[in-house]
Amino acid sequence: MKRWQGGRVIPQLTSFIRWRWSLAHTRLAPVAVALWCAVLFIYGLEAGPLYRTESLRAIIGRECLNGHWLYPVLYGEPFLTKPPGHYVAIGLCSLPWGEVTAASARLPSVVAATLAVVLMHSLFRRVLGEQAAFWVALLLPCSVLWLDKVPSAEIDMTLVGWVTAAIVFFHRALDGNSASSRPTVRLPFLIFSLACVAAGTLTKWTAPAFFYLTVVPLLLWRRQVSVLWSGKHLLALAVAVGMCLAWAWAVVQHVGVEALVATVQKEAAYRFAPKARHGYPWWELVSYPLTVFAAHLPVSAFALLTLRTNFWNPGDDRAKFLLQLLHCWTWPNLLFWTLIPNHNVRYVLPMSPGLVGLGVFGLYSLYNSGSASGGKMVGRQLFVFILSWFIIKVIFVEVVIPKRLAGRNAEITAARLRDHVPAGQPLYAIQLKDEGITFYYARPVRKLSAPAALPSGAVALLIQQEWDNRASWGSLELLECIYDQQGDPIYLVRKP
Repeated sequence: MKRWQGGRVIPQLTSFIRWRWSLAHTRLAPVAVALWCAVLFIYGLEAGPLYRTESLRAIIGRECLNGHWLYPVLYGEPFLTKPPGHYVAIGLCSLPWGEVTAASARLPSVVAATLAVVLMHSLFRRVLGEQAAFWVALLLPCSVLWLDKVPSAEIDMTLVGWVTAAIVFFHRALDGNSASSRPTVRLPFLIFSLACVAAGTLTKWTAPAFFYLTVVPLLLWRRQVSVLWSGKHLLALAVAVGMCLAWAWAVVQHVGVEALVATVQKEAAYRFAPKARHGYPWWELVSYPLTVFAAHLPVSAFALLTLRTNFWNPGDDRAKFLLQLLHCWTWPNLLFWTLIPNHNVRYVLPMSPGLVGLGVFGLYSLYNSGSASGGKMVGRQLFVFILSWFIIKVIFVEVVIPKRLAGRNAEITAARLRDHVPAGQPLYAIQLKDEGITFYYARPVRKLSAPAALPSGAVALLIQQEWDNRASWGSLELLECIYDQQGDPIYLVRKP
């Protein structure tokens, strides 16, 4: 009887399994990325009613289904503080249902977030291989900012999708060029890149800032700044500017040039001018970058490894180009938006892929540092973190969301309004800001220019200040005192 050769068979079997697993890992990575996006982005799509300004986005998106696709409309009036891109996306996502729901209003953020993950995966796969691409796809959504904004009806993630697409296509337009050499530009990718900038601009005005704060430092660093005044860039820029000007011209035909210019100026003043009461927020020059980094921990901590001088020896120029791109995507934007006096941490979400990309670069360097035990430790920690993030996502959907929505009662309050307002008759308001109630009210709401403009027999919603000054409205009949989502009283009245 032959002696069992376990000492030889087991290592050979283990080697065979590892070989098969590496093949499966390469082939199944896109499937795993898709499942990860589904878990993080689709799970929670219908977790509770719309929250805060989600309702505002959904109301304007509903107007698209009523035919207002060209420019945003709120309560029957132009609402030009943001371009129509995100609202059009809500309308398109809602077409299959024929109405805007909480789920359909949140779908654009799901699509945009998935697009950003896929683009970053493809970017890293071309340069660093499948493993690094897999890591960036897993880690990019693991931020408290993404946790709150995907899924969400907010506009921020849609902007992330367009900016990420613009920068990744720009990388493709120049990929393969050596630093300091005469750059060869792939025109189709450059046109796609600038078209995404235009689409981002028509979603939120800040898109060009994120793009050129990345591209200009990158070209200066690589001594290829001549790309900016090359014929190909000017052609692509003309396409982008033409898209934006065509939209602006069409809007001006409907609302007038004064309304559009005044709104854009007001938005710019809000972003760039410090509030008169408080002055310039000097303390935020330190607190803001720290908050951004904290929102991306622990991945952002590994991004600091890429600042070491001995890190600047990647294996080839393509890897160096990608590293330079990520640095320019991160630090100039972080500096610029830190210096802007009025900002919120969510405003830098389009910078998030760059910061996470740097973190993956740093993490990947540790994994390939040459120590087998160190590589295994990084792999184990990554697995534990991904598992922990899945648990965090479940807690956020099942505990945090219900808790923050408790007592807001927008749907119940909206039903009570419908009981008092005859079908086919609009509800009027002047200073009411609770779009959650008016979204679930799901009937026409119109803004009044003044209290005296309230028609006889019409029903209106007054906030506390308006109720205290109700003499200016003339004779009013109080139908009911209800409470908005913040718990403040609002008064439903009818003019005899």
